[in-house]
Amino acid sequence: MSALPAYSPPTPFLAHMPAGLGIYRKITIRGRMTHDQFNINLQTGPNTNPRDDTALHISIRPRDGVIIRNSIQFRNWGIEERFGGCPVQKKSYFDVTITVKPDSYGIAVNGAHYCDFNHRMPYASVRFVHIGEGANVDAITTE
Repeated sequence: MSALPAYSPPTPFLAHMPAGLGIYRKITIRGRMTHDQFNINLQTGPNTNPRDDTALHISIRPRDGVIIRNSIQFRNWGIEERFGGCPVQKKSYFDVTITVKPDSYGIAVNGAHYCDFNHRMPYASVRFVHIGEGANVDAITTE
């Protein structure tokens, strides 16, 4: 199991954050899209099949023109949020920053605020970051 920061990690990638997430903590994922879909998951545990509870699932889908946000609790998906379009194009570079706010995750794409995703479970329960395939990841960092 890996730790953060991580530079040029293979995908899929799983990192353990022993201290979890705190208020105003940021996670930034930088890379280049290589396929039609790329997923980022902030999870409570390390399992991916079936996936442990996931406080935030981000699915970047340039071909569909959408970035989907959702959560998983007790192996059940929540209600998808799909508004906002997709400012990431296939084969283009991207920068996604997730900021823990008191009531939501602030999501910025390529330096611009994209949306907020309201907390559906305690952010302090997140201990793992899972990055799927579909992109060459240059860096995963925290602040």
